[in-house]
Amino acid sequence: MQNQPFSLKQLALLFSLAVVLSLTGLSLRSFESLSIFWPGNALLVGLLIRFPRLDHPVTLLIMFCGMLTVDLLWGTPLLISVGLNIANMAFVACARWVLLTDRFTRAQPRRLQALVRVFPASMIGAAACAVLGAIVSERYFHDELFKALFSWFSEQLSTSLLLLPLVISLPRRDELKEMKKTRQESSLLPVLTLVVTTVAGIWVGGGASLLFPLPALLWCAISYPLFVTCCLTFITGISEIILVASNVLNIQGKDDLFRIDSLSSARVGVAAMLIGPLIVALSTTANKKLVARVTQRADYDLLTGALTRSGLSSRLETLMKPRGKTRNFTGAAFLVDIDRFKNINDTWGHASGDHVLARTAECIRQSLQPSAIICRMGGEEFLVLIEGINPARAFLLANRLRHRIENNEILLNGNNLSVTVSIGLSALDIDHVQSLDAAIDQADQQLYIAKHSGRNQVRPEFIL
Repeated sequence: MQNQPFSLKQLALLFSLAVVLSLTGLSLRSFESLSIFWPGNALLVGLLIRFPRLDHPVTLLIMFCGMLTVDLLWGTPLLISVGLNIANMAFVACARWVLLTDRFTRAQPRRLQALVRVFPASMIGAAACAVLGAIVSERYFHDELFKALFSWFSEQLSTSLLLLPLVISLPRRDELKEMKKTRQESSLLPVLTLVVTTVAGIWVGGGASLLFPLPALLWCAISYPLFVTCCLTFITGISEIILVASNVLNIQGKDDLFRIDSLSSARVGVAAMLIGPLIVALSTTANKKLVARVTQRADYDLLTGALTRSGLSSRLETLMKPRGKTRNFTGAAFLVDIDRFKNINDTWGHASGDHVLARTAECIRQSLQPSAIICRMGGEEFLVLIEGINPARAFLLANRLRHRIENNEILLNGNNLSVTVSIGLSALDIDHVQSLDAAIDQADQQLYIAKHSGRNQVRPEFIL
């Protein structure tokens, strides 16, 4: 665990959170079960994953004190309160150990790897909590040990599988825009199917009714972002548990005919149902991340960070798609070529040439506005597209870029590898990606003239 100091304000917030979560659980107590739904343990573990600086012994102590305080004010005797909340902390400690052991490999993002471990963490945490909780229940509430053990285990397992994925997958602020875009592009049909199958399960009844929403949840897992899927599984799961506890949904007839009561049975059924959608959602998310990385590698040159040719086409298509046929992409195209680059490779080696390419590309990026599109055309040649610039301004900007590169000192192993560039300049007025070729050809012709006129100069196709 991390050893970071906490302020009084942070300690007060943690204590208040424990109080609110305990009150929520206690307000759902019934005669058949200590609590229909106890969110505190799973939410605390989720917070340790989302906010690593909370992973501190003081956090557990403060949360324990908050839970204990609420139990005592609720009228629970001291020894019973201590025993119950030690059981709660056992869940937190064990689940945390499974989720945070070794701090994971660096091959996957922290949250995604934590979600992979949610099921074993929930199982082990629920088992530890159930053993201690059942002992307290048998001694002070005179419950049958097996039923108390299964009641505790089923409640902690189902609650953890409902809440932990929800808290861990909670999107960061920078992820909200992409998640909103994905949601807008998705159909509402999976959600409507989920509602219909859930209602059908209530109407039909019986043990199998708990699984009626499963196909719809799997559909949602494929169609929606991970967090949205976790929200839907939470709403579905907690609804089914409450419906069973309220005798609205009858899943097994008379409880005295079975080893466990309907509520415990419903919890186990819900927990089993949640695993499938979570695994599918995780697989879908992992595949999307892999595709994004592969796409990025295809769209960006690894050495210079500039766009590749395929990346340039994708960027232009994205920029021009919302314009329709009424507005073209207008501006200027710069074709930038490093002078005598072959001499660098021949004299200093290809590693030195790669260093020069990377530093030159960096200089081009820093010299131009952020909206400039920079593409490595191959070898030592770069294409720069700038929108909304007139010919005179484009010529001045190209000359300024040439001067910046000329004055950009490139040192490697004590050797000065500074370079100059020749730039061919053409006007840009395109209505689709393919029409860019004509502008590139014009710029290439001007680049050829610049190269054969002494290099280190800008040659425009237009008359200034």
